[in-house]
Amino acid sequence: MQFFAVVALAATALAASTGLESRYTQCSPPSYACKPDHSGWLVCNVDGTFLDGGVCPKGTKCTYIDNLPYCV
Repeated sequence: MQFFAVVALAATALAASTGLESRYTQCSPPSYACKPDHSGWLVCNVDGTFLDGGVCPKGTKCTYIDNLPYCV
């Protein structure tokens, strides 16, 4: 039983150190992007995935200024 616990712990450590989850990463925090339809912006969270950051006000669209998204 103890042997199994040690093997399981070692496997977990190896999986964490090899970055198996990195293939699912969309972004690196802190980063921001316009939504594909330019209706708002996205924010990169600590898990490396984009989350909805907000919606642009009526009459504006998300566009990049100095590589950062702004609603103009």
